[in-house]
Amino acid sequence: MIKFAVFIFSFLVCLQVQSQTVVEIDSLKRNIDNHTTPDSFRAKSIYQYLRATLYNSSGHEPYIKEMLAISRRINFSYGIRKALSMYVKYYGDRGDFQQSFSYADSLTGFLKNDTTYAAKREMGILYWDLANNYNRIGDYYKSIEYYLLSIGVFEKFNDKNYLSSLYGNLSSIYTHTADSAKSLQYIQKALVLAEESSNDDLKCRTLMNYANELLNKGEFSKVQEVLNKAEPIVLELQNTAYSQYFFYMKGDLARRKKEFTSAITHLKKSLQLAKIDNDAHQVTGVMSLLFDCFNALNNLSESKIYLDSTLLLAEKAGLKMRRKEAYDGFAVWYEKKGDYRNSNSYLKKSIALNDSILSEENNKRIASLEMRYQIASKENEIKNLKTERELQQLSIRQKNTLNYSLIGTAIIILVISSLSYRNYKQKQKLQQQRIAELETEKQLTATEAVLKGEERERSRLAKDLHDGLGGMLSGIKYSFNTMKENMMMTPENHLAFERTMDMLDSSIKEMRRVAHNMMPESLVIFGLDTALKDFCNDINKSGALSVSYQSIGFDDVQLEQTTAVTVYRIVQELINNTLKHAAAGTAIVQLTKTDNRLSVTVEDDGKGFDTAIVKRTEGMGWRNIQHRIDFLKGKLDVDSQPDKGTSVHIELDI
Repeated sequence: MIKFAVFIFSFLVCLQVQSQTVVEIDSLKRNIDNHTTPDSFRAKSIYQYLRATLYNSSGHEPYIKEMLAISRRINFSYGIRKALSMYVKYYGDRGDFQQSFSYADSLTGFLKNDTTYAAKREMGILYWDLANNYNRIGDYYKSIEYYLLSIGVFEKFNDKNYLSSLYGNLSSIYTHTADSAKSLQYIQKALVLAEESSNDDLKCRTLMNYANELLNKGEFSKVQEVLNKAEPIVLELQNTAYSQYFFYMKGDLARRKKEFTSAITHLKKSLQLAKIDNDAHQVTGVMSLLFDCFNALNNLSESKIYLDSTLLLAEKAGLKMRRKEAYDGFAVWYEKKGDYRNSNSYLKKSIALNDSILSEENNKRIASLEMRYQIASKENEIKNLKTERELQQLSIRQKNTLNYSLIGTAIIILVISSLSYRNYKQKQKLQQQRIAELETEKQLTATEAVLKGEERERSRLAKDLHDGLGGMLSGIKYSFNTMKENMMMTPENHLAFERTMDMLDSSIKEMRRVAHNMMPESLVIFGLDTALKDFCNDINKSGALSVSYQSIGFDDVQLEQTTAVTVYRIVQELINNTLKHAAAGTAIVQLTKTDNRLSVTVEDDGKGFDTAIVKRTEGMGWRNIQHRIDFLKGKLDVDSQPDKGTSVHIELDI
């Protein structure tokens, strides 16, 4: 029963992986076929396909080889790591342990200096694979050593799913070494983690392996408790293999308790499910127990049916141990019938077959010992090489100590000189930076003075024009109107007089327009938003350009007057440039305030221009715009394409 339980545990792990990936395998294969470029995507696609078909890996070697070649060529660390890990599993599954251990050494060297989470996790999986290798060659104590190393890695990550499986596998190894206390300890640890997880598959698997450990120890009442706990999970999962093993365990428990009728009921259910999976080892195992039950009930005809079926299937499948059990059964069956001649004949067959099995096992043990010896020799060789290399390195270090001292002294002097020179250059650099900053501040101060002086002059001229010249022109117009009322004029003189008055009105309007442009009254009284809105409306009324004005976030916002005037002049200059040069039909002016940031955007649908001109132009327009933006410490971005218009975006901190 012990060997059967270990086989079941491994089988269920495999089945779990396959059932999760079988639907995706075709899709993953298409990913490889459709993407032929040797890049990281293809390497990942190959790995995903390999992982999905891990337990059907007969054609994997060319894929692993390609994945490793691609990853090494493009220095794809993930692909190299996974390809080497796949080689360890691939050759271990095929019993080529020399190759498997060789790739394990390569992977260890690759991961040695990598301290990332992924590398540490890969090392934990490598320990697990090495433990499996040592288990296969019968070196159970080495297997335990590597299982414990793997457990140490995943305990740090608190990966309960991995730990539960590792504890379960370690429990099985301790079963092989006949350490039942350790075996029970680790299967109980596996069960605690499985019950804490939300993975019903893991819970079911661990519970049934725990039940098997208890069954082999003869703790029948505990076995029943564990199976009762597993039953609802088995029914919910509806997994044929799990259900078959569950009924097998219930039948074996009842058989050991000598409740043969109940045992037969459960075992028949197990047999029906085992036949669905077409697993000869499982089918013969169940039929062997059914023979025991019917034989115990003295139902010799029924027991003979199962005995014949067991022998037939065991011979067909090449299951020598099952065939020996069948021979033993026939010896018992014929003895009950009183046919001692046939009973003795089958007993001799059993003994002969047992000798053959023992011989094969001895050969396997010898091969296993040879393999273990080769591996141990390789490890000793590596240790000797390391010791020899360490001695050589020590000798070299002793010879070079004096040289290092002399070189070190020279280096110290050189470093001190270098630091002194670097400190000197750094001071020079800081001084140059400070001079540049002072020059920039000086330029900004000069620009500020020029701009403020310009605005003061504009304001004075606007006031003089509006209050002085405007008042005088209005007075002249009033005097002319008074003269008209007191004079008699001919029709020709009347017409000339009216033309003169129209010219005077036009002069007054033009004077007011000039004064308004110099210092818009709405800018001083109502602020930037209203002034720009009026400016755009005036342009629209002139018919020269259709300007759309938008403002966002300017409700009840008043900017500092210098900033407001400067922004107004920038927009005014940009629209004037559009009128003069762009041949545009429409334009957009957008003003946006967000927190302490002001954005200005002016766009048109004109003919555009080469933006490189802005950097080298000597025209006053762009120079004035750039000076004003520098004064406000803003950023200017100009985007223009031929026949697609121009977009100017300005950002300021206010």
